[in-house]
This record gives sequence, structure tokens and C-alpha cells, in this order.
Amino acid sequence: MTSTLLKLSFLILVSVSVGCQALKMDYGQPAAQFLEKDVAALGQKYLGKKITIKGTVTRTDVSDPKAGWIHLGNGIRCDFSRLPAMAQSKKPGDICFIDGILKECEEGNILLESAMLRDPTAPFSPER
Repeated sequence: MTSTLLKLSFLILVSVSVGCQALKMDYGQPAAQFLEKDVAALGQKYLGKKITIKGTVTRTDVSDPKAGWIHLGNGIRCDFSRLPAMAQSKKPGDICFIDGILKECEEGNILLESAMLRDPTAPFSPER
């Protein structure tokens, strides 16, 4: 009985911690917002945090049905693995707002994971 209760408690704890990341992406406010040209210079202190980037789509990659990528200017890669259909909806030249967790932030190499498109009418105040 004790072993089963411990296993159940562990499963609940894991479920809650994984669910918190999803809730953070779906409902949490971004820690910062950036224009694509400013992320590399200003984003370092937001590594591991949810941010918003406004940028112009340079290309999309939806060749893998279980993954989707949107590439913005300045070497920004946005991983839409959770929502590949969202990546399919954008074309080169489109301007979009993308939320995600900033995982890499160097000039020419910026990675946004768990990316999702943001409502373009939502408030946007970029860092400068």
C-alpha cells in the first residue's frame, strides 16, 4: 500500500511540474518582448524564460510532420514541435509575434523552444 501511494504521489508531482510549463506557455505573461533585431543584444538575461519576438519570417520548415520551424531574421529559429500546424500557417515575408522559451541567445544563433504564435492585437512593448 505504501509503495503504491509513493508511486502515485510521484506521478502527480511529475504531472504538475510538466503541466506548469504548458500553463506558463499558454497563459503566462512573457518576461520580455523584443524586435528581432534586438534579441541577441538584450536577451541574455532572459535565457530559460518566456519571451515574445516580433519578426519577419524568412522561411518555414515543415518537412517533418511531427515538427515545425519558423525562421526569422538575425538567425532566430522558433521550434513549433508542439504545434507544427502553426508553423505551416506562415509564409516568408509575413510579420508575426512568437512566444516561446529562450534557449540560446548569441548573435546569429537564437533558439526559441515551445514556440507558439501570439495574437498580433495583444499588447506589445519591446525592450530597447
